[in-house]
Amino acid sequence: MKFSAKSVFIFLAFLILKSPVLAFQIPSNDTRQSAFQLPLGPNGNFFSKEGQFTTHAASGDGTYYSKWGSRAGRSVWFKFKAPASDKIIITVEGQESYIQLALVNSKDEELASSAFGYQVTSEQLMYSGLREGEEYFIVVDNPLEGKPLDKFTLKFQNYLLTKCTQPFVVALDQNGNGKVTTDDLMNEECYWPCAGPGCSKELTKSTFDCDDLGENYVTIKGIGANGITYYGTTLVKVVDNIPPTIAARNFRANITNGKYIEVDPKNVILWRCGKIGSIPSPDPAPGAGASLFFQDPPCAKDNCGIVSFELSKRIFTCDDLGENKVIARVVDKGGNEATTKVIITVVDLTAPVAKGKNLTVNLGTDGLAKVDANLLENGSFAGCAGFESSLSKSVFDYNDIGENEVNYIVRDDRDNMATAKVTITVMDTISPVVVSQPGKMYLNKNGRLEVGDARALVKLCNDALIMKRSQFGGFEPDGSNENVFFETFFNQEGCTKDNAQIGEIWIEPREFTSANLGENEVSVFVSDMAGNSTSAKAKLTVLPFSSTCKKELWAIKSGDWSDPNIWSDKEGGEASGVVPCETSIVNIRGQKVDFISEEESTVKTINLLEGDDPTELYIQVGSLKVKEGMNQKGNVTLKESQIGKLEVIKK
Repeated sequence: MKFSAKSVFIFLAFLILKSPVLAFQIPSNDTRQSAFQLPLGPNGNFFSKEGQFTTHAASGDGTYYSKWGSRAGRSVWFKFKAPASDKIIITVEGQESYIQLALVNSKDEELASSAFGYQVTSEQLMYSGLREGEEYFIVVDNPLEGKPLDKFTLKFQNYLLTKCTQPFVVALDQNGNGKVTTDDLMNEECYWPCAGPGCSKELTKSTFDCDDLGENYVTIKGIGANGITYYGTTLVKVVDNIPPTIAARNFRANITNGKYIEVDPKNVILWRCGKIGSIPSPDPAPGAGASLFFQDPPCAKDNCGIVSFELSKRIFTCDDLGENKVIARVVDKGGNEATTKVIITVVDLTAPVAKGKNLTVNLGTDGLAKVDANLLENGSFAGCAGFESSLSKSVFDYNDIGENEVNYIVRDDRDNMATAKVTITVMDTISPVVVSQPGKMYLNKNGRLEVGDARALVKLCNDALIMKRSQFGGFEPDGSNENVFFETFFNQEGCTKDNAQIGEIWIEPREFTSANLGENEVSVFVSDMAGNSTSAKAKLTVLPFSSTCKKELWAIKSGDWSDPNIWSDKEGGEASGVVPCETSIVNIRGQKVDFISEEESTVKTINLLEGDDPTELYIQVGSLKVKEGMNQKGNVTLKESQIGKLEVIKK
């Protein structure tokens, strides 16, 4: 027998329509217009037969209620007129699936909705605020991505404030537990369909704990002798009237940022309850070992747990240094509280931070630059109490001209210290004061005079050229010993001086011959170590060379052996225009003298200098030292060595 494709299709369609398993009929309450009318009982309740309704093959309305998200697909509708009570509970029970509920009014406005993000066997919706007699709609939806809700039971429970069901308050005990019975929730004197000895009653929930604090809807289920089931729903309010205990400790709060500290209440309130520490048992029995026993310290605790740890003041600033009286407070889930007093001692431990800036200063007329440390402040801080600033060096003189790296020091009231490197640039802009005086100088044997050192033409203040820090031991960074270092010549008048140190003295013109014998007007120039200079006019008398030599002379300035302008015939005198004889005793102190032979081809120079170069003869102030084993060649012979004297034979 042959079958066409068309006949096969017709046959399969017939089987589908006739099969009770494969034939899916659209629910009669698939739309709002065909909504199932709930026949509410005398108490305003409706309980469908088990598995009476389904969403299988239902069509979606394309409406997404607020708690549904974007999932909708199989919706069925129910309608009812609001009972006397304004509070209802809608429950859907079935196989595990995605279940979504919605409650709308006659204008299709959403009143409430609910949904789980996962598959459940039941879903519940509670609402308060119905108007008696008005019509409302219930939407039960099953998303397409979930299993079809083939069969489900609908429960519509009216919360009745009647004599039969009455609100009840359960107070939790010290362990956080509470319990109710049907007798607590019902008044047997009123009409209850399920009453008498043939009625068994049970509660959907009879025990409560801390998680149930607040309002709980409890359903009374009664089964009569006739097998009919009756329901009533009432309100059970669970309260906790047991206050928590509290324990706290005094606390030290350290400010480390120079501004404030925020104290965590859990660092003050003792809340880690239980056996948290152990100590050796006192006097353990011999051989028993070091047995331990545990202490249960005082702490904040509650039968339902503490939900809030508080301090009357949490943020402390520099204004709060010292002891602060603070109230510690704990609150449990039931709103009960406990308080205690603590002392929070605020301490400033902020480490100072030094921030300085560079500075340029000028030497004053006294040769000093005194720097105020505050001028270098550039944003330093040292916590609550402030700080004092200083410098590792605050007084400067001509030896410091240029850049000087100095420590900028910040010190707080706890003697904590911080430093920062700064650069102080010292400048000298004050020119020397020049007071000239007449002088005389001698031509050499060749009839010439070249003036290299013109000190004789100025009147120098005492020590104007030779001030050295090492001579006076220096001064302290704060300048406390500056008077020891700087002598009083700064206050002298009528002499050549500088606020720092005179560096060079010269004249213009510098060279003279026999044509210049007699008085000559010259310009005397004086410069300091910073390059500032001043000039003045002076009279220079040029005298002829004298061939007279002396057996003992004193060197008064640097120069060569044959220069009559470097020798004096008495100690501390002026140039006398003479030179040492072939064999002379010369007194040399702090001067450089060049001993030069007459024959150019055998010129030999020996320098007598202040210093310690071992290759030369040298003079130190107050003594003469001679290098042992010096090769005596050339034209100079050392005859005798005495303190401050040198006998030389010039050949």
